[in-house]
Amino acid sequence: MSIVGQSIALFVALVSGTIGFLVANDVPIFSKVDQSTIYGEWIEQGVAPYAADKFEVRKDGIYMKGARATSHYEFTGTKLIYTVGNKTYLYVVEGADTLQREKPYHYSTPFEKRR
Repeated sequence: MSIVGQSIALFVALVSGTIGFLVANDVPIFSKVDQSTIYGEWIEQGVAPYAADKFEVRKDGIYMKGARATSHYEFTGTKLIYTVGNKTYLYVVEGADTLQREKPYHYSTPFEKRR
C-alpha cells in the first residue's frame, strides 16, 4: 500500500472512531441542550411514599434531603449522570416529566418530576 493509501486509511479510521465515540457517549453535536428542563424535584415511583428516593436538580448541583450532594452533574438532553461518594447515578429521559434510573444496577425504577 502506498503512503497516500495509508494516509487515506488512517484518516477514515480517525473520522470513524471520532463519530463512534460521539454516538456511543451521546454527545450533542449540533444542538444546545436546555439544562433547565431537568431542574426540579424528582420522586421515585412504584414504592411506598415514605421509602421513595428523592433528589432535586438545580443549576448549582444535585440536592438530597435539602443538602447539596454534588455540584457536578451532566445532562445531555437524554441522560442525567452524577456521582455521590462512590456511586454513579444514571437516569434516562423517558418523557418530559419522567426519568428511568438505570444505575446503580440493583434495580431500575421510574422517577417523576414534582409539579
